[in-house]
Amino acid sequence: MKKNHLLFILSTSLTLLVCSSAQSAEQSKLKLGTSAIEFAAQTKCSHDIDDFAAWKVASRLMNSELKKQKKKQICKCVGKNAPTVLSPSELTLAAVDSKARTALTGVAVAKTMNACVSEVVK
Repeated sequence: MKKNHLLFILSTSLTLLVCSSAQSAEQSKLKLGTSAIEFAAQTKCSHDIDDFAAWKVASRLMNSELKKQKKKQICKCVGKNAPTVLSPSELTLAAVDSKARTALTGVAVAKTMNACVSEVVK
């Protein structure tokens, strides 16, 4: 009886440990995906900002130094907000699949760019 009780406790503990480890791994992937999307979105923004209509209009009357400063602020905003427009499963996928990360970065930048231009230039 004692042996069965001990075996039950050990198996329950092991099950809890495995579940906890799996949950921890998913959380790690989510954090990694979030960081990857933030970095990739900020980089993509830096390369693509001149092609966005909202930026073209907003920057028309700025001098080059002000444009440089505002671009940096806008792209920081895009990087910060990009993960918020993606689902947790998309962020997890971005952590493990570089092709998915590239595609999701494009989606996130497109969804956040106009709002960030408006926020920074207002």
